[in-house]
Amino acid sequence: MDFEKYLKTTAKKLDREVEKILKEQLEKAEKTDKKLVPLLQAFAKTCQGGKRIRGVLVILGYEIARGKEEIIKIGAAYEIMHGAILIHDDIIDQSITRRNRSSLYQTLGGNHYGISQAISLGDYGFFLAFKIIADTKAGGLFSQVMMETAFGQMLELKKANPLLVMKLKTACYTIAGPMQIGAVLAGAGVKLIRALGEFGENLGIAYQIKDDILDGDVKSPEKAKEQAGEYKNKAMKVLPEITKDKNMSKLLEQMGEYLVRRTK
Repeated sequence: MDFEKYLKTTAKKLDREVEKILKEQLEKAEKTDKKLVPLLQAFAKTCQGGKRIRGVLVILGYEIARGKEEIIKIGAAYEIMHGAILIHDDIIDQSITRRNRSSLYQTLGGNHYGISQAISLGDYGFFLAFKIIADTKAGGLFSQVMMETAFGQMLELKKANPLLVMKLKTACYTIAGPMQIGAVLAGAGVKLIRALGEFGENLGIAYQIKDDILDGDVKSPEKAKEQAGEYKNKAMKVLPEITKDKNMSKLLEQMGEYLVRRTK
């Protein structure tokens, strides 16, 4: 199986699991107070769409470490966390749209009430995801990944070193963290966790540079493309430390190519 097919197949499983978890939460909210229902429905809509790359990488990290049980719920929790983070991101960035529709705070009115409810729903998503992951042996790592992501956001607002922001806000959160969480849940040792961290950091920087190119945020697209390729190649050099399985190694190589050559 190539990486794009792996991504799409696993993403569909994650879609179903996210929907299942949020449906259960909606039923609980309805029993508490029916006024919560439209708010939880709006949150669920926010969690729809996207490539599910982060949840997929939780599962891939688990498979690399040869985990034997089903962990789709953990990947889904990570995706719910992502939906919550996007809610806060849109408020911070004053973005009025997300995934070709109104961002949540705009959907809820765009005023103080809408912003306040959106922040509350984002917080709700954080704690829902944490509740699912906290009782596993990856709970501490998950918390660390989220704290580093918050550092990255704060430093971005401070216009700090762009490379450091990429490492904290994108590489750790999008690539390294999910894969390490999956590997920890499979019982991986320190050596593999460290290798996945190095792999994910470099590939995550390449991923962010590609995002900047697609968003038109770079002065020289050709130079940025070259930089993305360099970081991708650094990631590939770590592959022998991650797996000896030829099929898995090929899948990770394809993943690297996909992340720097994607068109959206």
